Amino acid sequence: MPFHVNPLSPASAEITGLDCSRPLSSGDLAALRAALVAHPVVCVRGQKLDARRQGDFARQLGPLEPQDRSAYSHPDDSDILILSNDRRPDGSQIGIVDAGDFWHSDSSHIAEPCRYTMLYAVKNPSKGGDTHYIDMRAVYDALPAALKRRIEGREAIHHISKTLNPRVAVSAERAGAAEYYKAREKDRAPVAQPMARTQPESGRPALYVSPRFTIGIAGMDDAEAQPLLDEIFRFMFSNPAWRYTHKWRDGDLVIWDNACLVHMAGGGYEYPDVRRMHRATVAGDKPFFRAA
Repeated sequence: MPFHVNPLSPASAEITGLDCSRPLSSGDLAALRAALVAHPVVCVRGQKLDARRQGDFARQLGPLEPQDRSAYSHPDDSDILILSNDRRPDGSQIGIVDAGDFWHSDSSHIAEPCRYTMLYAVKNPSKGGDTHYIDMRAVYDALPAALKRRIEGREAIHHISKTLNPRVAVSAERAGAAEYYKAREKDRAPVAQPMARTQPESGRPALYVSPRFTIGIAGMDDAEAQPLLDEIFRFMFSNPAWRYTHKWRDGDLVIWDNACLVHMAGGGYEYPDVRRMHRATVAGDKPFFRAA
């Protein structure tokens, strides 16, 4: 039986009638890909997935990106990352407690960022825990002409380390976070990405910078680059119509396209009110920009 796609906003949709614990037919897989082009955030409701089934489902969209924080990988599938504020009896953290705490596109700090992120709600807190999205295609379309000219053909510099970025802060809730980011300063090179990126299937351009990972502009002195980035980010947040907030239900499987969105975890809950999510990231290609 075909599944149903019900739009929730210009960039998001709810899918019903799809069982993600089973292999998709070729037709359903094609329809899911088409839904992600039209609505780069889709929520598949009412799923019952263990880590192995989630990994198997995600791999139908492509090979999964390896997790570099293996201490928080799921023991049943190392490509599934646990995001949670839950703790073991000894007080140690089960998952990454501060994941997504600033606006970003996943893995933009590597040369070939992940294309899709797939987040499964195992347990939601009694309050809070929303995830916010901005449609960067709409932002690019609305950019003033003068601002578009200033970024045309330019690349931004991205880096994973929070300690290199004055727009973000290291969470005190995550054990060893400061040490982790200091180490990444030394062993990860900055990555240049186009400031506007084309969504391959639709050909639509999207702004491709974020407060979390973008730390500069290639070939531009910081005295000019940082005010320009500040201007871009102010514009990015200026119109609520570009946003979608997902209010999670247990069993939600949300898939989004990192080529044309930024997102942020909304927080608003505290231990022992537990939130637990399982994340898979589908590998992508080198971002590119092609003028329409």
